[in-house]
Amino acid sequence: MVSEILRREVQFLEKIKHSRILSVIHPLEECHNSIAFATEPIFASLANLLGNYDRMPVQIPQDIKENEFLEFEIRYGILQITEALSYLHSTEQLVHRNVCPESILLTKRRCWKLAGLGFAEKFQTGKETFSAQPWSTKAPKLTQPNLNFIAPEIQLDKKGGPSSDMYSLGFTICTLYNNGTPLINADHNTQLYVKQLEHLTQMFGDIAHKMPLPLVEPVEKMINRDTRYRPTAQLFSLLKYFHDPLISVLQFLDTMDPTDPAQRAEMSADLVQAIPTMPRKILYNTVLPALFELCRSSDTALAALPPLITLIDFSPRDEFIETVLPEFRQILSSPKPLQATVYLLDKLDIILSKSPTDDIKNVVLPLVFNTLDSNSIQAQEAALSAIRIIRDYLDNSFLQTMVLPKAKTLYYKSDNIKMRSNALVCIDHLLDSLDKMIILDEVVPFLTEISCQDSKIIMAVVGIYKHLLSDKKFGLTHNLIATKVMPPLIAHTVNPGLSMEQFSALMEVLREMLEQIDRQRRNKMKQEEVSVRVPPRGLINMQADGPTKDDRLSSRNLLSVDDAAHGIQKSRTESSFTSLRSGEQRSSSCSPKPSRGPVREASIISNGLSRSQNATPKVQPKNILHNASAGSLDETLNAPHSELPRRHSLVPPPVGGAPVISLTSDESPSLDRPRRPSAQSLGPFSFSDSERRGSRSSVLSGLGLGESHAPTQRRASFQALGESVMHLFSGK
Repeated sequence: MVSEILRREVQFLEKIKHSRILSVIHPLEECHNSIAFATEPIFASLANLLGNYDRMPVQIPQDIKENEFLEFEIRYGILQITEALSYLHSTEQLVHRNVCPESILLTKRRCWKLAGLGFAEKFQTGKETFSAQPWSTKAPKLTQPNLNFIAPEIQLDKKGGPSSDMYSLGFTICTLYNNGTPLINADHNTQLYVKQLEHLTQMFGDIAHKMPLPLVEPVEKMINRDTRYRPTAQLFSLLKYFHDPLISVLQFLDTMDPTDPAQRAEMSADLVQAIPTMPRKILYNTVLPALFELCRSSDTALAALPPLITLIDFSPRDEFIETVLPEFRQILSSPKPLQATVYLLDKLDIILSKSPTDDIKNVVLPLVFNTLDSNSIQAQEAALSAIRIIRDYLDNSFLQTMVLPKAKTLYYKSDNIKMRSNALVCIDHLLDSLDKMIILDEVVPFLTEISCQDSKIIMAVVGIYKHLLSDKKFGLTHNLIATKVMPPLIAHTVNPGLSMEQFSALMEVLREMLEQIDRQRRNKMKQEEVSVRVPPRGLINMQADGPTKDDRLSSRNLLSVDDAAHGIQKSRTESSFTSLRSGEQRSSSCSPKPSRGPVREASIISNGLSRSQNATPKVQPKNILHNASAGSLDETLNAPHSELPRRHSLVPPPVGGAPVISLTSDESPSLDRPRRPSAQSLGPFSFSDSERRGSRSSVLSGLGLGESHAPTQRRASFQALGESVMHLFSGK
């Protein structure tokens, strides 16, 4: 009899295909001593979870012993069983006859499924009652329904119908809220059943306060002995108590048609919105297994990934590692549609924030590398974005030894411009994680060898160089820039394929490189000039520490031959020399007091006197002695009788004396003859009174400029010399 009931139950389960009824995945097989069949994975029966451990292993699983139902879990479970009964009554015309906690099984996904159809009876349409056999002590217990949940009309009147199942469901709900204890506990005694049935109203009142208020009145009607007050399964499922957005999402997840793209998209969107407010127990026990199952199919993987990533995002890291990661590893490593892979890479930051380092290296990184080898540009771009994110979770040595060679290999083996550009972008993302020596030994030589003339490749290379120039830590020196980096970049400036924006970007980088070369070279040259002291040269003492007073004074004294281009008239009268003498005497009277040390004085003929015979300076400027032997400039006083050997004279010294040339300071210029700027001028000059008195005739005779004093001949020779100097400085 027991074997026959089992066979009958399996036949019903194989025949009835409904999401709320236990499904058989392997049909019934028999041999001489066993009957075997396989259903979907089962966690436990509702009776086991309520504390009934009959026919359970000696070692009760810990998660079964410690199970506590959530209010939301009970609500959704009751609705699932109600939907199963509604389907049996309206579609299959079956009465279950044994609705009880032992007949309700929870799957591995914690879905409540109705089983125990071995006592089901068919009824005819239009006839809601049928004859039923009551519970009897004459038959074995395993061959009869549970006496505690049998409807009174079956046990007392020997007839039943769909309302009998609603009575049994009401008793099951009362048991859920009564800590697993049924309202009637007859202990397989029919007389005790009848006796306790008389106190049913009082017993329900004792547990009604434990039930949710919206559920009290409907359940009270369900357990009423009068079948006319009992609601149908379809009517009971329409209670507002079951109207909850989360319940609607879970219902749709269980009843969705996987082959319908529209339903898959709707399910995905609803779950993404519901997951943040859904209880953890429902997420991990109900939603997560369903999503994993959908991810295994290539048709539904893309629809299941968005809610799965959302669940991972809202899960604590320890729960993710313990609950989600073991199954999620298989999803990452298994083949999947390209769009699903791209979506995973786009959301890789969420996965990396929760994953351990070992899983990143062993699972996530192979996914990225395999996508880089893909022929899809979209997949490669997603992989490159993932590398930019993944570098923060990996040590630099791993990036240098694994990721950088992979990116270079991708560039070399690909002929597609977009893929090559992606490889260069990948290298750009890695720069901050690479050592300076790796950049100088592997990255820079790789860039300098790129000869592709495509504008995208050029811009990618320019972007890398711009990144390298942004920080000194990359080691891009001015020597390396000038000899290795700039030559190939300069060649791209005449590339006709560059747009105006691209050309501007290239020129900006080149200017930045030139500025860096200029800055570093100037700094180096300044350091070298400071370290090497410059010796004095010429007539001015050049000192490294700064100019002295004599240097500053000498820089303002110029030796010039003025008005040489205009010529000196040969028919000079003696009055010009008289005017010259009177002007020099007045100048000598205005000279400062002599200093302590004896200093020679040299007089130079002022070029202002050559312009006009009557032009005489009102103020005589200081006379600065030019020491021809030592090359120094000293401020002098009137010392007409001192003599020094003449060197570097413009005119050979006559027998009578050697006039010494001195520089005239610009600090006190003549007021009535402003100095004429000229490229041919070396500064004003004059002869001192002592030289004029002592050696005038000898100098004039030496120049051959007069009969007795020879002024005209001397000035003609000096004119020729002045013209030569003028031509020399004017570049003619």
